[in-house]
Amino acid sequence: MENDIEKIATEILNTSRIKPNYTNRDFMNIVIIFQSAMMDKLFEVMNFDNMEIEDRLLMAEKCGLDLKDFIFKYTNIDTHKIENYL
Repeated sequence: MENDIEKIATEILNTSRIKPNYTNRDFMNIVIIFQSAMMDKLFEVMNFDNMEIEDRLLMAEKCGLDLKDFIFKYTNIDTHKIENYL
């Protein structure tokens, strides 16, 4: 997967002056990839801090809700209504 992600990122950087015209489905797929990467790094922080399970759950939920709010604020897309974009 690493090579595929790097190829996609390189292509995006090489065409950054062109509006990509992502569909809502494309956008949701990108969000899913980002959320996966975000959770991976969040778990590293949780492990480093040796957090209790209850705190881990609260932190992961807060992170997801913050991301949902951020996306909605700037795109008007509600990521909790994913069925609308598939």
